[in-house]
Amino acid sequence: MDDRRKPTIGDMPPEVMLLIFDFVAGVAPSVESLHEQPTAILLDGESGSQNLKRASLVSRAWRSLTLPLLFRHVLWRPRVTSLSAFTLNPIPLLRFLEENWLVANRHHRGGLGGGGVETFTLIVDFVEDGWGAGDDAHPHAHRHSRTGIGSPRIRSVDLEWLWDQLFSVVDPLRFTIMAPPTTLAAFLSRTLFLDDAWAFDMPYHILSLSQTRRGEEVPSKSQNMKGSLSDPSLSSAAAAKSDGGEPSSSQAQAAGPSRSLTSSRRPSRRKKQAPPSPLFTIRPWTALLLNEGSSTRVYKMYEFFLRRPPSLLGALLGCEGEESHNDGNSPPPLIPQTVSDLSYVAVFPLSSHVEATLAPHLPPHVVRLFVRLSPTPKSRLFLEENGDEMRRIDPADLWMERNAAYHSLMREFIAAFSPRSPSSPSWFSPPPGAGGEEERPSNWANLRVFETGDAAADREAWDITCRSLERSGVGGWEVEREGVLVRCDDGDGNLLSV
Repeated sequence: MDDRRKPTIGDMPPEVMLLIFDFVAGVAPSVESLHEQPTAILLDGESGSQNLKRASLVSRAWRSLTLPLLFRHVLWRPRVTSLSAFTLNPIPLLRFLEENWLVANRHHRGGLGGGGVETFTLIVDFVEDGWGAGDDAHPHAHRHSRTGIGSPRIRSVDLEWLWDQLFSVVDPLRFTIMAPPTTLAAFLSRTLFLDDAWAFDMPYHILSLSQTRRGEEVPSKSQNMKGSLSDPSLSSAAAAKSDGGEPSSSQAQAAGPSRSLTSSRRPSRRKKQAPPSPLFTIRPWTALLLNEGSSTRVYKMYEFFLRRPPSLLGALLGCEGEESHNDGNSPPPLIPQTVSDLSYVAVFPLSSHVEATLAPHLPPHVVRLFVRLSPTPKSRLFLEENGDEMRRIDPADLWMERNAAYHSLMREFIAAFSPRSPSSPSWFSPPPGAGGEEERPSNWANLRVFETGDAAADREAWDITCRSLERSGVGGWEVEREGVLVRCDDGDGNLLSV
């Protein structure tokens, strides 16, 4: 009788098991769901992670293989109790990543699966009391909201401390924040126009930054704030923050400039500009995505087209207030010069919002623009069981505003890439602010790729747009595939037509 033991799955080479576990992990929701309407459960339900967690309990060998895969896509949902006192403390999470060799540019003890954190997603459900959220299912929602221009504030030194601590340990290819609009604005040191926020009732916005490769750190202005996570002064300062208290004077000196230094300066008579956000310069980000969710609820209001959403798009593009600044005090855009890929996602935004922000203020360094202004195929907006969402809404208004928003984008597109002539289409008119025949530089001049995510759902509108561009005399562009226009050259200096 043959006493040789039959091989089991535990005898498989670790390289093979790693491939199996990698297949089980699948794609993280934080990667494939960024274009969906932001909700509290948008990034939940990672079935692959649940299976990996069970596999990690089988043996130490399997745990060593699955642990890097489990933390390849980190989703951090801290319990926040105050923004002004700033109770976020990432040190326990970062210490765990370091102690288990799960950070970038380090190798796992077993020599396998040590790719580090690829995506880092921060979800903040908290809304500062009195600033409003609007989602009944939101655990910290408040129906009453303030009006005017504002939002809860976070001290600049606290934000610098947070970003420096996070990015001194992790170096993700994509960093994402999902939070209520006012809370997201606080993390970017910006304010929002909130007079009409109650009418839009947006529970969450998504901001996602990505880079093409790791290891290219941008020097920080507060290098003295960085240090080992085992530094007692740093840990005690973080503990003071987590308890809602203020750090001592010695701790404040290690964390950044003290309040007394900033308060001793004389107030300027000129309008004080918002401080820059170190999040946008701490890495050489190359792509940015903003998902503002759905604006459908505002269409229930009388004269909905006069409303203004609580949006960070103006701050990102440097046109806060959605109006032109002619006094030279226009705030600088938050989007850094390194970003060449810009994506804007919203569900039926008001055309006035797009016309006042994205259309005339596209950053000149952007070479690829992606726009989606209607629901994705996964959306349940128009389903019968979602009748309450569409009650007292005329669907014709939704599509009319979406078409008008695309019209404003195409108007800028045509102004940048077609010669002005009397034969221009009658529906084309100079953008607001263009005086007579005076030529003005176009922010769209460097654009190389224009992509819309709405072409598959509305092919008729896409075909009409392509024919209109062709009649307008736009040259140097061709349809690469459905929904994608690419700028090209035939090699002889003659630009191809659409």
